[in-house]
Amino acid sequence: MPPSFTVGQILWADLPYRTPAGHEQHGRRPVVVVAVPELVQPIPYRMLVVVPLTRTKIQGPLFPVLNSGVAGLPAESTALMYQVTALDASRVQGRIGILTDVEYEPIRAALQVLFKQ
Repeated sequence: MPPSFTVGQILWADLPYRTPAGHEQHGRRPVVVVAVPELVQPIPYRMLVVVPLTRTKIQGPLFPVLNSGVAGLPAESTALMYQVTALDASRVQGRIGILTDVEYEPIRAALQVLFKQ
């Protein structure tokens, strides 16, 4: 069985291209794991819920910033909370690191803002 995943983990993932093309992130990029459904109950496929990261600087409550070096990130990165998505675990290409509870807190807060509508 492949190694398990955990909330707050930063991974390299191959995000799928979508048809028709839109504004979703795609290709190889870092993502933050925000949920691991199989930890809640058994599911038919290994899926993760992730948020893609970008180097583009954007401000606002849906764009928490992770500093360069945090959990092994090679550059300052912005979490694109509005692009939270399900991802098959087979798309994971590597592991970067794991955020501490303090480092993950802005992500958790942004999720609460996003889903409190």
